[in-house]
Amino acid sequence: MKRSSKFFILALSMILILSFTIGCSTSQSNMSSEIARDYAGFEGGSSQMAPPMSDDIVAAEESGLEPEKVITTIYLDFETTEFDQTTDELMKLVEKYKAYIENSNISYNQHYNNKSYKYGSYVIRVAKDDLSSFKTELNGIGNMISENTSKEDVSKQYQDTESRLKVVTTKEERILALLEKAEKIEDIIALENQLSDIIYEKENLQSSLMNIDDKVDFSTIRINLQEVEKLRNTETVETGFGTKIKNAMEDSLFGFKNGLQNMVIGFIYIAPFLILLAIILFVVFKVIGKIRINKNNLDK
Repeated sequence: MKRSSKFFILALSMILILSFTIGCSTSQSNMSSEIARDYAGFEGGSSQMAPPMSDDIVAAEESGLEPEKVITTIYLDFETTEFDQTTDELMKLVEKYKAYIENSNISYNQHYNNKSYKYGSYVIRVAKDDLSSFKTELNGIGNMISENTSKEDVSKQYQDTESRLKVVTTKEERILALLEKAEKIEDIIALENQLSDIIYEKENLQSSLMNIDDKVDFSTIRINLQEVEKLRNTETVETGFGTKIKNAMEDSLFGFKNGLQNMVIGFIYIAPFLILLAIILFVVFKVIGKIRINKNNLDK
């Protein structure tokens, strides 16, 4: 019994000594351990943060209305018989609505029926509030032959980017606070490296938000403009019989005129070869004629 009591007292003493030693070691831990624990705890907490659902997006989804962050792109194909005039009218509309041309390209090598036609492609950015009016006035610059509208909902993407930016901003503030407490050179260098990466990520997120805002606030209109000799007929199911006859006669006369012009132009192209062929044939017949005359004289 005495031995058991001594063993119990000895074990209790050892536990107290170990506890005291561990407690002293913990209280005397350096700043590196504190910074590492704080940063690790912050990293763990931030990874579990879920981006909150925006009230505006929820309301839009419940009401069935178009979300706030939507990128609109419109594709339009036009044809015109007066390319330069149509281009001037387009530029006037761009100036009128304070839009801007993001990209343009004009080609001069479109050939058809021995003629050269111009082709232009334009990428125009216009404020979303003016999009409807701008598009309505576009109908008057030429004959529209194709139209397509694309809408991309980027509300969730925008929301996620905003949430990530808040997390990164909080992380930046936390590291700046830790930098003020850091004393060792290695701790300062490590935190500054982390801060550099966070600033880079923060700038990328801010750039992404600005890019989305720009695409949402300014819709994109892509226009293809083709110069033609004659506009195609835009007949619909509502087109009357008399109009169809008129269009058929116009197309027939246009085809006949083009065919006759092409025939004349083609004849002009081959005229030198025909003249050369006629000269060759004339010489050949002359030579053959002389040979026959000489042969007849010899026979006599």
